[in-house]
Amino acid sequence: MGKLREKLHTSLTALRSRRSLRVLAWVSAPFFPLFCLLVMDYMNYGGHLTLLRSFWQNFPGAVCFEILVTTLLSVVLLLVFRRVWVAAGLLALISVICSYVNYTKIALNGDPFVPQDIMMVTHAGNLSQFISGGLPLLFLPLCLILLLFVVFFALTDIRLPLKWFIRLPAVILVSLLVWLPCRDIDRADVMLSKFNMSLFDSALQSSNYTANGFVGAFTVNLLSLNVQEPEGYDAETVQSMLADYAPVPAAEGAEPFDVIVILSESFFDARILPGTEFSKNPLPNYDRLLKHPRTISGSLYTTAIGGGTIRPEFGILTGLTCDYIPSVPTPYRYVSRPISTYVSNYRDAGYTTVAMHPYNKHFYSRSSAYGNLGFDQFWGQEEITNTIYAEYKRGFVTDESTLRAITHCADNTAEPLFLFAITMQNHQPFDGIDPALVQIEVTNDRLSPPALTALTTYTQGLYDADKMLGELAAWIDTRERPTVLVFFGDHMPTLGSNYLAYNESGLFNSLDGLDTAELDRMYSTPFLIYSNRKLDTGLLPTRTNNRISDYNLLNTVAHSTGMARTPYMELLRDFHSVTSVYNVRLGMELTADITPFARSMEYITYDRVFGKNYTG
Repeated sequence: MGKLREKLHTSLTALRSRRSLRVLAWVSAPFFPLFCLLVMDYMNYGGHLTLLRSFWQNFPGAVCFEILVTTLLSVVLLLVFRRVWVAAGLLALISVICSYVNYTKIALNGDPFVPQDIMMVTHAGNLSQFISGGLPLLFLPLCLILLLFVVFFALTDIRLPLKWFIRLPAVILVSLLVWLPCRDIDRADVMLSKFNMSLFDSALQSSNYTANGFVGAFTVNLLSLNVQEPEGYDAETVQSMLADYAPVPAAEGAEPFDVIVILSESFFDARILPGTEFSKNPLPNYDRLLKHPRTISGSLYTTAIGGGTIRPEFGILTGLTCDYIPSVPTPYRYVSRPISTYVSNYRDAGYTTVAMHPYNKHFYSRSSAYGNLGFDQFWGQEEITNTIYAEYKRGFVTDESTLRAITHCADNTAEPLFLFAITMQNHQPFDGIDPALVQIEVTNDRLSPPALTALTTYTQGLYDADKMLGELAAWIDTRERPTVLVFFGDHMPTLGSNYLAYNESGLFNSLDGLDTAELDRMYSTPFLIYSNRKLDTGLLPTRTNNRISDYNLLNTVAHSTGMARTPYMELLRDFHSVTSVYNVRLGMELTADITPFARSMEYITYDRVFGKNYTG
């Protein structure tokens, strides 16, 4: 062993003494950060070289900015660690991890990797079970090339010929040069403008990561971490936005309704996928209820697709919007005090308010935020499984079990009840399942095997969600207490990585840009309102084919049932009368009619979540 070690040492010494290899190592070192950048942007564009080439051609300012940022990071690492192979190894590790996380997150739910996702590291175990699908063809070969670079630098052992007392001031100087133009939001925006970029790019992450590349967009998000107070925000300004609205008391003599709100995970009408056929109808109860005279239905517009349940959930419960909240893993991170919401409105009216989710109750910070939204109780997976016998499918509590927990709670609550439940059974990933468990065969000649597998697995859960819906309606019909069911999908499901089934079927094509009609399809899911009493349609013009934004759904329920309403709810009513739906992801024009309402929502969202809570 000693002779072998001595022989290896002699070989390394001889290798490192070869001037030509050391010169080659020094010459190649400046190109290493560029190769790391190539890996990150290749994955950012889903492994599509045509999209990567389009970025280089159409956004040269952002490309130059990315090169500058990546080079500065590599310089700092080199100054700190001196050895090129150590600095290169760390930069390669950062690049590979960021590339993989960004690609996987986009493939799962359409949202890229943002700085705030780092705070979700404690939930990595929960998140890992949602991961499914392969990687772009060139990712592993590119990672291998990065590794070979690092090994080459280690073998030649090139290092910066500077002592620590020179390198340390140099690190401080470089850091100072980076900090000075970015020390506040205004200066950062001026700096970005030189590269045809803007802090406002962070308002919509899909376009941010398309136009600025991964490193550019991630840096824009870093510079935007501090939430900027809207211009002119103060008590007088924000309160004046509600000055024309007064609280509306409950309708005289109206009997309070129990309100059961079901966020059905990934619920959408899979029959709209072009070319798809099913061996039997996956949504018989949904179809039956749509025709019922006590049903109000339509399309709900949210800000999520594939994943990101927390955004439509936040809008549904608060009436606020995620349009003006930084793109964080969970907006509940910011809910650190009681705020006015639809939930608190029911609690203030004497209701018992209960939330249910058959999963880890601490996930997405729900356990810390729900009390501040107005919930009296929160039943997580532990509370649910301790109350009823729970069954599981694909590792998740079934919708049938969640239904039993809902009815148990409602039938054992004396006060009027507001209950919000999130189902879990039909959560991604939609990997292949045992053929014996397939209740409905799915065919579509347009779909590749991975997409068809995902759709088939999803359809089995959709069929069970529809069964839950039918049983909920039947249970409501047996109740003497007035009861209203609000049932909706939070977002369309992931059916293969990067919208695979949607692109292949032709429902929309995310690879050639999305027009208004395609965005409309992407961000809408079915909703229905069903009651054991005939209801007025509230904010909605008809009983069917309605359109409504997530933040207005419980507002129309309040109008329909004669529930007391706040001034903010009345403002949202008027917003709905101007435009039935609005959010930034829909790519809608900010017209003169829409602008004052969108501005009011921005200021009131800021006020309640970040500001002084003048309206809360």
